[in-house]
Amino acid sequence: MRNILGGAMLALASLPAIAAATAYPDPAKPIQFVVGFPAGSTIDNVSRLLLDNIRKRTGATIVVENKPGALGVIGLGLVAHAAPDGYTMMPSSSATNSSGPYLSKAFQRYDTVGGFTHVARVVHFDVAVVTNAAKQYASAKALIDAAKAKPGALSSGYGSGTGRVAAAAFSRAAGINVVAVPYKGQPAAITDLLGGRIDFVAADLGSVLSQIHAKKLNAVALVAAKRSSILPDVPTGKELGLADLNLVGWIGVSGPAHLPQDVVAWWARQLKLAMADPDIDKRLLAIGMEPDVLAGPALHDFVMSQYKSWGAEIKHAGIKPE
Repeated sequence: MRNILGGAMLALASLPAIAAATAYPDPAKPIQFVVGFPAGSTIDNVSRLLLDNIRKRTGATIVVENKPGALGVIGLGLVAHAAPDGYTMMPSSSATNSSGPYLSKAFQRYDTVGGFTHVARVVHFDVAVVTNAAKQYASAKALIDAAKAKPGALSSGYGSGTGRVAAAAFSRAAGINVVAVPYKGQPAAITDLLGGRIDFVAADLGSVLSQIHAKKLNAVALVAAKRSSILPDVPTGKELGLADLNLVGWIGVSGPAHLPQDVVAWWARQLKLAMADPDIDKRLLAIGMEPDVLAGPALHDFVMSQYKSWGAEIKHAGIKPE
């Protein structure tokens, strides 16, 4: 009996050590962070900035895997089907979790709100309507007046789902008819805008901020309800009389559905610590991202509200999933 009790006590005494050895994240097991967009994209840049901070502080092995294509659905699908153990994570965003299901039929096999564990939102970003500074459209009024004077003569370019929806929303709210020109990416659309081949682009600030500061592009309007702290002089849609123009981009971190609570807590804590770093704050603002951390129960409500808002605007614009 003594031997049995002794063995049981020894086993119980060893449980904390076993738990500590297998606690998330296991140092011997790398975390795959699946980014459904190319290296160098805004979502990729934000992800790598935060993950570098987390690696340095925790020693965790986090490997970024870029799986671009189909508006991000390839990467999203890999995470949706992964084991809910915290070793396959992804950046969630307005591109994949808000607008994607309305733009691509490939998304419709996934529940982008309830089919994932949403850990935290880390930033939001504004979308600006930009024109070539060397051309005549120095204001939203000049652009809108020219488009109304010659219906169908002006063109807008887009290289992302966000840009496509925002340009369509601006055109609808302004009551103008323009030709929408698709590109394989935002950089290509911006190149043609700078070359004078198209008239305007609706782009996230991160992709055009340097050209705005260099006075190569004019930011004539924000597709949002309130002004940006990054470009405080740019008017909002509401200020221009486009009262219902309100789309905001966002980026966060999510994983498969049913993630254990200790995994959610670890990621939420690490993301909050990373976002509290003044250097991270400065570098995010420099690329057009405004730090805006949200975690806990309110996050699900936010993701759902964004899904509905983007969906309503896409339907108003008459865009059908392809």
